[in-house]
Amino acid sequence: MKIEKLLHKLQAFFDTDRHKKKQHIAELKKILLKLKKKERKISDALQQTDDDSLRKHYQTELKIIRAQRIKGIEALQQLKEHKKAEYKSL
Repeated sequence: MKIEKLLHKLQAFFDTDRHKKKQHIAELKKILLKLKKKERKISDALQQTDDDSLRKHYQTELKIIRAQRIKGIEALQQLKEHKKAEYKSL
């Protein structure tokens, strides 16, 4: 009985870790989708504007959003690779 109880506790511990990682990946995907929508919106606004100062503002904002998306995509890929490596080791 003691071994069963310990195994259940151990299983619960590993499941919470996996659940947290899955939740983190899902949240990161949502953020990346929001950034993509924002990037498209600003890109459309950039194409429609004629004002030079506003154009520069949009271009700066686009650079920042693209850099954030690239970092987010890299982080997501690393999390997925780590997840795959973890499952292979089991």
